[in-house]
Amino acid sequence: MKAIFKKAVPVLAKLEQAGFEAYFVGGSVRDTLLGREVADIDIATSAFPEEVKQIFTRTFDTGIEHGTVSVLEAGEIYEITTFRTEGTYADFRRPDEVVFIRSLEKDLERRDFTMNAIAMGLDGRFIDPFCGQQDMKNKQIRAVGQPWERFHEDALRMMRGVRFVSQLDFSLEKDTYEAMQQNIALLKNIAVERIAVEFVKLMKGEAVKTALPLVEELEMLPYLPGFVGQNAAIQRLASWDLAAARDDETIWFIVVLAVMPENVGNFLRAWKLPNKLIREVSKAYDLADKRVWSDYELFATGTHTVALVEKARFIQTGETEWTALHERFDGLPVQSRSEIQASGDDIMAWTDKKGGPWLKDLLARLDQAIIEGEIRNTQSEIKGWVEHVINESA
Repeated sequence: MKAIFKKAVPVLAKLEQAGFEAYFVGGSVRDTLLGREVADIDIATSAFPEEVKQIFTRTFDTGIEHGTVSVLEAGEIYEITTFRTEGTYADFRRPDEVVFIRSLEKDLERRDFTMNAIAMGLDGRFIDPFCGQQDMKNKQIRAVGQPWERFHEDALRMMRGVRFVSQLDFSLEKDTYEAMQQNIALLKNIAVERIAVEFVKLMKGEAVKTALPLVEELEMLPYLPGFVGQNAAIQRLASWDLAAARDDETIWFIVVLAVMPENVGNFLRAWKLPNKLIREVSKAYDLADKRVWSDYELFATGTHTVALVEKARFIQTGETEWTALHERFDGLPVQSRSEIQASGDDIMAWTDKKGGPWLKDLLARLDQAIIEGEIRNTQSEIKGWVEHVINESA
């Protein structure tokens, strides 16, 4: 048993000592069986939420309406969720009601895919009523029970299925694939934020080149903002070496390079992405074709953006000048405006002028003069340079 499970054993033991069943469930069990790294664990129990709260001293109602109580045990926080069944899904996203139950098998029955419907007990024994282990041996993703029902419960499961293809290099089982084809329009009911999370995970998968054509085959494009009619963009993405695209910023930059939207900001905002990411990707997109950088351009752009542009070039072409560019940047007289020995306030004091567009232009000229070695980065030399420029323009 992996160390992450062993550390949580006292939690399960307390539940069992109180007369309840308790198991590790979900992705942690699946990844253990696949020999993959386990980042976190989920615990399911026959104890109802109020019963869980009576067993543990420190608890938090993190999702009690869905049966989840967080407990603090030996310095760690664990989420414990009661076995449950769910009613109808009128909006194809959330159950209309949640019913707490005592049956593990009934709880596993409501999960998305068989590989995620396996439980592990304190003794390391696996409970696998839907043959998830066999499906994993066959490297296939199969919905629990009737796939049509699973996708009507939560339409995002179809995108999760393709994401698992990318992450695990598995294939979709025939009935599961066909049910996706027949119900793909249900994705219109899913919040774009949830779709974005799955899309990024798909893009980070080792088998992304297998998964991307499925996005096209299953006709998911109309439900991805800005991707309507963008079959060529999917094909471009599938042709690039995406192994280097491991952070969200690089992934979204690569995506806009493939889609080539008229307005990058609007495209990314449609995905409801963070403003900082939108700014960084938009800045890099404007420089995507740049191949020759002056010293001042390196300084003004900054290594973060230059590195992003060069990483994208490597993903697309296998070529990059990043090492040489980084060495040049390190050799500049200064690497940021904060290192320059004069601020805007200093210049206004020296010139007895109020701020305005002139000051912004002058600061840019000053930066360039220092970067190009026209003057040294000392306050006295900068002051003399400013006085000369002001007198010259008078």
